[in-house]
Amino acid sequence: MPHVDSHTPGTINWVDFVSTDLDAATGFYTGLFGWEPEDMPMPGGEGIYRFFRLDGRDAAAGGTLPAEMAAQGIPSHWNVWVATDSAEEVVRKAAAAGGQVLMEPATLGPSGTLAMVADPGGAAIGVWQADQHIGAGVVEEPGAMTWWEVNTRAFEDCRRFYGQVFGWDAETLDAPGVNYVTWKLGGRTVGGMLEMTPEWEGIAAHWMTYFAVLDTDDAAKRATELGGSVGAPPFDTAYGRIAVLADPAGGHFSVITPVPQPTG
Repeated sequence: MPHVDSHTPGTINWVDFVSTDLDAATGFYTGLFGWEPEDMPMPGGEGIYRFFRLDGRDAAAGGTLPAEMAAQGIPSHWNVWVATDSAEEVVRKAAAAGGQVLMEPATLGPSGTLAMVADPGGAAIGVWQADQHIGAGVVEEPGAMTWWEVNTRAFEDCRRFYGQVFGWDAETLDAPGVNYVTWKLGGRTVGGMLEMTPEWEGIAAHWMTYFAVLDTDDAAKRATELGGSVGAPPFDTAYGRIAVLADPAGGHFSVITPVPQPTG
């Protein structure tokens, strides 16, 4: 399903990053994924929002890390956004479920309305109430987003939180030594959650975005050639070959060469 024209409320519909070096990140991602950048002015003239297109469709976007975030020691990072019919309602539910409201609903001209909350483990997740901008127009093909998971130490609290806020059901993955659930919405798989173990010391809870690639090993090699780095070298899973990479400004993401999954 590479091209999409709408997103079901409760599903992840967009990813973007904020970077300490937007131009360096742009060169990196265009070189790695073949994205084509196009700048759009932010409302009120507050900088630009750089869309990245694949096959003429929106694949992701990026912007400059706000000075107030940099002052707090927040690094370059990727954000995950969930489609909603009401950003106001999501914010209300998140606060009632033990989350923190990081950004109250704000309308971005004719594009839509956004808000951002943090789950009980501290991982931030955005919500997008679309108007003219639906989110990603291309998914699940090389260079496009294909998977998302929250890495947290507050596993049970987050299981309850995401169920209450987005209506997600948690299905436990049968994998020895790993505490993992896949999120389901009306029977559809929409993401995952991994419990962070002591080996993750020093890493804050976060959402991880995965982009599909034809060859994970080649993508890892090209990432270093483009000025990025490899956080976790390519490794095999039941779902595909994965690597964790970082752009030149330190924004982490994952790539995967998916393997076909059974359908029945």
